[in-house]
Amino acid sequence: MKSIAVNENLSISDQIEATDIERLAQEGIEAILCNRPDEEEADQPSFSDIAAAAEAKDVEAVYIPFKTGEMKPEHVAEMRRLQDSGKRLHAFCRSGNRSFCLYAAAQASRGLPKEQILQQAEKAGVAVEKIIESYYEDA
Repeated sequence: MKSIAVNENLSISDQIEATDIERLAQEGIEAILCNRPDEEEADQPSFSDIAAAAEAKDVEAVYIPFKTGEMKPEHVAEMRRLQDSGKRLHAFCRSGNRSFCLYAAAQASRGLPKEQILQQAEKAGVAVEKIIESYYEDA
């Protein structure tokens, strides 16, 4: 698992394994968010296996799966709800890109300055300009 800290309440990574949950819990993560549909690849762990490992460590497990390019407004709303919970969150997908794009869309929907989001994205190595541009069209 290659993890990056986006801010004090959010980290993002590529695919995690059930065995990563203990380390995440020790790091203070209170909720995990899976943005990867089950069976996207044959060898990936199922969300139910990861959720069971999370439950055993008192970590909330949330499943908001979507394919690249198929993020919907309800996904963004659920991400905002998770952020508003105040819990330290770790989001993951195959590479981390989808999870970061969801975070960026949630931040853009809140009115965070576009340049601030783009700077965070650059540090993370993720292109989000097309994902967030609709939030700034009238600005």
